[in-house]
Amino acid sequence: MGRGQGAGATWALLAVLWYGGLTLPLLTVESPWIALRFGLDARAVARLYALMSLSAVVTFAGGRLADRIGRRRLLIGSLLVASAMSLCAALSRSVVAFALCELLRFSTVGAIANSAIALLAEAAPDSSTRVGALGRSGMAAAAGGASLLVLIPLLMTEGHSYRAAFVVAGGGALFVPAVLRWVPESERWQRARRSGAVAEMSLLGVFSGRWSRRATAVLGAALLSGVEGAAVGGWSYYYGVSVLGMSPRSMSTWSLVATAAGFVGFRLGAFAAERFGRVRTAVGFGLVHQAAALWIYLGPLGHRVPIPVWIGLGLCLSGLGASASGIGKAAANVELFPTPLRVTILGGIALAGTIATGCSNLLVSMLIGPLGGLPRAIALLSLSGVLGLIVFGLWVDETRGLNLDDASLEPERDLPERVPVE
Repeated sequence: MGRGQGAGATWALLAVLWYGGLTLPLLTVESPWIALRFGLDARAVARLYALMSLSAVVTFAGGRLADRIGRRRLLIGSLLVASAMSLCAALSRSVVAFALCELLRFSTVGAIANSAIALLAEAAPDSSTRVGALGRSGMAAAAGGASLLVLIPLLMTEGHSYRAAFVVAGGGALFVPAVLRWVPESERWQRARRSGAVAEMSLLGVFSGRWSRRATAVLGAALLSGVEGAAVGGWSYYYGVSVLGMSPRSMSTWSLVATAAGFVGFRLGAFAAERFGRVRTAVGFGLVHQAAALWIYLGPLGHRVPIPVWIGLGLCLSGLGASASGIGKAAANVELFPTPLRVTILGGIALAGTIATGCSNLLVSMLIGPLGGLPRAIALLSLSGVLGLIVFGLWVDETRGLNLDDASLEPERDLPERVPVE
């Protein structure tokens, strides 16, 4: 575990990230049963998904709040709210009440992840420990998502309704005692608060002065990559089952195998980010992910390779590349900005991703007809990810090997107790 933080704190934060990975996709996975409970058709479910996009605005506000009041305090509050909203969603008798509960739950789960990541990154004493902590955080969230895929069939087999999964999601409050006992507030944030930097730094500080170019590059890359990610990832299950005729069991199995490949990707990404640099890792493995996307949606070529094998290999390469690239991006994102803006920019990235998702779905619906089908439309949109990698590669500064003060260009007056150079 990280040398800058006790083992109890590290394990508690990884457990919180596991919980976030478990509960974040709950609405999507449970949508067939939710539609049945409230009598929703496909259009109503789509509107419910669209409403969830508003959660990114709240998550962004939560990120700003974490920079103002502290990461630990917001983490605890978000865990309590997420648990309460999960239980309220399980008990909701109207679709309006359910949607409002889900909107708040969605928002707080994003705030939980951003606060936990900031606490892990800011506690790391050096560059390699920091990127290792980020790699483990990605693995914890992915493990949570895999746990949900295993949990849902078990609940359905035992005859439980969708409510049971939301009751399980209400267990986030159980992590609060561990956070209170073992997770301290970020020392870096406390120094910034004592120096007055937290009070002085406004939201517009992200787009002013020394950080404006960095913010523009990071958010622009997130927007372009988000269009690709929503198209490639959001439609893969539908494409495999409804277009290519794969069985749901086969597609689910390959999705779990791809998740396992993602675990390998997190390890590779952490190694490469420290050995070759954050930017090179993000771009290099990002291109692997892009090639896999084209492999999935433009194949299989001919009839020599069975469709499930073709799609499965593509999903595995895509998961590995996306996970490894994501570690490079995550490391850069937390290192490029000062303490009073660090979680704010993470919330801004989430907001950019949500805007990109809406644009992506709209573009898919517009391009299916002119391009002659879903695969070609998604293959074209996947190229936006290449543009995002170009932006990231050309305009994002490399931070490998730098201490967090120097990497973020944090003024000395903001942190009078300087951390020694690594």
